[in-house]
Amino acid sequence: MAFSIKLNTSRYTAHLAFSSLVTNALMLSLLAKKDPQGELIDKCDGNIKAAFATLAADKLFSIHHVHEINSHAHTARRFNNIYRDFPLVYTSGMKDWGIKIIGIGQAPHFEIEALEDIA
Repeated sequence: MAFSIKLNTSRYTAHLAFSSLVTNALMLSLLAKKDPQGELIDKCDGNIKAAFATLAADKLFSIHHVHEINSHAHTARRFNNIYRDFPLVYTSGMKDWGIKIIGIGQAPHFEIEALEDIA
């Protein structure tokens, strides 16, 4: 059940990938532990994947922003040391990762993509 998700909040933008090691049961377990009132699931209209991605991204962004870390690898190593109950965030050469940082940054973030060339 691997998936990726892009998040745009007022604090940050994030693009994360999740491996098949991140199961629904694991996501629900961590959401119940870290957000017992279910506010994240409510904000995401019951979408467990979106709520879990938001939870993980909030923690990743806090590390990235508060510690002023500029590399994804350093953010991943720090996250893996602090949040041992979460799936591992990918670092170079890792095979048993659960989360991979594709991109994370402070909002507002503007991106322009050309959909097609105009002749």
